[in-house]
Amino acid sequence: MRVPVSWLREYVSFDTPLPELGELMSMTGTKLEALHRRGVPRGLELYRVGRVLTREQHPNADRLSLCTVDVGDGDPRQIVCGASNFDAGATVAVALPGAVLPDGTELRIAKLRGVESHGMMLSESELDLGQDHAGIMLLPDDWSVGDALIDHLAIAEDVLEFEITSNRPDCQNVYGIAREVSAALDADLGPWPGAEPEATGSGSVEDHVTARIDAPDLCPRWAGRVFTGVKVGPSPPWLKARIAAAGMRPISNVVDITNYVMLAIGEPTHAFDLDKVAGREIIVRRARDSEAVTTLDGQARTLDTDVLVIADAERPSAIAGLMGAEWSEVTDGTTTVLIECANFDGPSTQRSSIRLGLRTEGSSRWEKGLDPHLVPHALALASQLMVALTGAELVPGTVDLHGELPQPPVVGLRKERLEALIGVAYTDREIERALTRLGYEPQDGRWLVPTWRAADTTREVDLIEEVMRIAGIERVPAEMPGGHPGGGRLGEDEVLRRQVVGVLRGAGLTEAATLTLWDAGVPDRLRLASGDARRDLVEIQNPMSAEWTAMRTLIFPGLLHSARTNLAMGQAAVAMFEVGHVFLRSGEALPDQPARAAGVLAGEGAGFFEAKGVVEALLAAARVETAGFEPADEPFLHPGRSASVLDGFVGELHPEVAAAYGLEGTAAVFELGVDVLRGPPREEVLYRDVTSFPPLRQDIAVVVGEDVPAGRIVEVVRASGGAELAAVDVFDVYRGAPVPEGRKSVALHLVFQSSERTLTDAEGDAARERIVAALAAELGGELRE
Repeated sequence: MRVPVSWLREYVSFDTPLPELGELMSMTGTKLEALHRRGVPRGLELYRVGRVLTREQHPNADRLSLCTVDVGDGDPRQIVCGASNFDAGATVAVALPGAVLPDGTELRIAKLRGVESHGMMLSESELDLGQDHAGIMLLPDDWSVGDALIDHLAIAEDVLEFEITSNRPDCQNVYGIAREVSAALDADLGPWPGAEPEATGSGSVEDHVTARIDAPDLCPRWAGRVFTGVKVGPSPPWLKARIAAAGMRPISNVVDITNYVMLAIGEPTHAFDLDKVAGREIIVRRARDSEAVTTLDGQARTLDTDVLVIADAERPSAIAGLMGAEWSEVTDGTTTVLIECANFDGPSTQRSSIRLGLRTEGSSRWEKGLDPHLVPHALALASQLMVALTGAELVPGTVDLHGELPQPPVVGLRKERLEALIGVAYTDREIERALTRLGYEPQDGRWLVPTWRAADTTREVDLIEEVMRIAGIERVPAEMPGGHPGGGRLGEDEVLRRQVVGVLRGAGLTEAATLTLWDAGVPDRLRLASGDARRDLVEIQNPMSAEWTAMRTLIFPGLLHSARTNLAMGQAAVAMFEVGHVFLRSGEALPDQPARAAGVLAGEGAGFFEAKGVVEALLAAARVETAGFEPADEPFLHPGRSASVLDGFVGELHPEVAAAYGLEGTAAVFELGVDVLRGPPREEVLYRDVTSFPPLRQDIAVVVGEDVPAGRIVEVVRASGGAELAAVDVFDVYRGAPVPEGRKSVALHLVFQSSERTLTDAEGDAARERIVAALAAELGGELRE
């Protein structure tokens, strides 16, 4: 949303530097995307209001005029001009020598066909105010000669560009942004733009047009006003400048008025040439199946019964919320205009926009869901401008069709809950200021939500968010909230997912995250058979684009897009994987969403055996038993270079599939369910910290009976050696003299070590004596000298 600063200041006064204001707005939730400077870059004092005193033929050129122009500084200026749409007495915009045009050109005194020109009379396009460059811009005669042009016309304009989120259609207009600025700066907000003009037309609106709504579910409200004696022509310079600065193209006064109303308060309106409306009857209905209409952009479009149209007695006059029909547009010959101001269903408008490939400034607002209570404000502003700028007369009365309009909720707010949730102490004044500046009204200890916020503010926590963002999000403590003292742990599914990711990374693949959305053509590109369950896609009811309309049933196709892009950027080989969910119809309200691991290898060194090796690494790491690899029967795989394993597959892409995805050369893919990689539980592994203190080593030989196992000797040593005994090893068994017959000598290597200190020889000797005593007591062992 582009907001010209001069327009914004009409509704809220501020002197905050624009970068600072942008930062403040971003912190309150309306992010400033960019700050633009359009129009004249510098030297505004060199742009003046001038009056043509004389206009004569250039002596050396048939298509040039030699003019004298008064710019209020004494002697008239001699200016050579190539335009022909003016005469002596015209009030014009003049740039003097030294002025810099919006395109960076610096004007100088120049000779044109032998005659000096001391300035330039300007067209709209030269001032970046519009597209008209056929002639110079003619200004109102009541503008004073010599005035700085900037005092009358925004020839230099700062423009704030905001990112408007889908839940804030109330900010997709200048007045809505002004409301946010008012709250952020604690400044007064001006009244709603627009004042009802006097209705001076003859008769009543019912004498000129009738209307009915046949699809109230798609159009909760439709209103219209009739204007007679309309004179269609160019808009005044200020309106053109404002429309252009906001990013739209000026067309004519009537069309520009409808766009101005939309930009000012966020309510799209539409103008019909009422004399072209058959029977002067407006019918808001669903389109008939295969009904055709040619829209204002010259495109012939075929409609269906899900599309809402504004029709007359014979045919559609407009596709509701999108664009008018070509035959009903306002032209230079139009004298009677019907201004439509309605409320259309947001999801329906978006579906029609996607289906028809037609998105407009109006549809971008309707699809977010607009306040039906905006209609009177929009009609008042449109009527005021129609009367003032087209010379029209407003016919008394308004056609306003609607059922029971939704009433805004009343929501309670507990101060203690606010402070507990945000962690900040607020005064009653801060709470009241934040909410009232945004349009909330106190009502019996609760808050009446303004109609333009009713769809997004329904709970106490929504009010808490409003107070927090306006009172200063920077006040929120940057610390974790209190909670349970115990730490969390990963669930089994996440542990398994991380193990799979670790193995695939270790195999040399790069992890990717692709869209979970498909376009409707993916099953055909994969050559899936008509009965394949993976063709039965879960469609999105309200897709954000015409391309991505359904949920995926396989993961690897998304990786093919990424592989193609990487190869096109010069990568010699691509090896990437993704672990994510697919969406399969289940017969229930929600689809099954199993997790799967998929990968693609493309480019140099890619092939069946390389992909199979990655799968084998996965299976080995998971320690799962398989029946091995069997021939696969997947339509998207090469029939002789593919295999099935567990619930998945691995193989090279079928050449037709590879071609459909723009992949040249060999590309191999694999995909497996994550759950089938859930192997047996792993054994618990115990360990001791590695100590930096030196060990104390001793060797002993003990004589025991021939029937005493060496393992039993080690058990007794470990049990009696104490905590400092780090290791005991048998390194020799001896039989023979002088060891008595029936007995044997077992030599043991003892290692004593502490993790806290260096052991002394005395401590080692004491431990050895305990060991020798235990061997004697339990096994009849004797220390061999």
